[in-house]
Amino acid sequence: MTFRYLRRSGPAVVMVALFAVALAGCGAGVETLSYPAPPATSRTTVVSGPTLPTNLPSVVEDPVPGSTTTTAPAIGPGQATLNGTVLGPGGPVAGATVEADRLVGDQVATTETSTAADGSWTIGSILGGRYRVRAWQSPSLAVTSPQIFFLGSNQTESTTIELTSFTGPDIASALAPTAPVVGQMDNLVVQATNPTVGSDGVVRNLPEVGVSITLTNGPEWEVYNGNPLATGANGEVLFQVSCQASGASPLSAAVGSGAPVSLQLPACVSAPTTTTTSTSTTNPCVTIPGGPSELSTTTSTTLFYAVC
Repeated sequence: MTFRYLRRSGPAVVMVALFAVALAGCGAGVETLSYPAPPATSRTTVVSGPTLPTNLPSVVEDPVPGSTTTTAPAIGPGQATLNGTVLGPGGPVAGATVEADRLVGDQVATTETSTAADGSWTIGSILGGRYRVRAWQSPSLAVTSPQIFFLGSNQTESTTIELTSFTGPDIASALAPTAPVVGQMDNLVVQATNPTVGSDGVVRNLPEVGVSITLTNGPEWEVYNGNPLATGANGEVLFQVSCQASGASPLSAAVGSGAPVSLQLPACVSAPTTTTTSTSTTNPCVTIPGGPSELSTTTSTTLFYAVC
């Protein structure tokens, strides 16, 4: 009856039957259930040497492909404006280049414009910040120092830029020895350069090569190796000269057919006079008798010798 009931009742009856078997087991003297003990486990610590090389500076790593990128500062768009006028020695300068640099840390953002016929210029729609402004006109006009200021974010700054004229040639000289002595030969080096404003606004002194330099206006100077002389690759010539009178002795140099330029030379000095002095010396030797030195006029012979 029970088996047929279990088959008819399904899983629920099976559970009841199993429970009954368990109770029967307990009634038969089963007190506890035993399970096998879990396997023993142990932690193994692996001790190894250092993983880094002893001499790290000697390790050379393969380069990583790619390049370092930085974000360049911007100069616009913004709400600030720069404007002004560029003036030269003769008044407003047309066609001059005006450069505005926005300085952000050690980086620079740059923009340029050109002046109108009246020398005016405008740079608009830029950001605020620290600015450096300069102007030039190649090959002869430039500023000696730029203007640096802070521009507000919506400020309009007006400034006047004055350019200096750089025209050549320029003449420089050096004399050796630096203290010329009357009648003694000196080496006089004269250099001719032509200052030129480049397209970047930088003034460079370029040597005048192959031009003649003539020493003039020096009545108290004598030239020994020719006058005029032509400049070499560095724009220099070497004159061998001597001054003929003490004091300031003017001397000028002219490049080509240009006007003479006065050279800044030290005053000449007279040659030192040499004096001869006579000194009398007393013989420190003393003659005493007994040595084979002197013979007396007496009948007896006396010997002397000198002690010094």
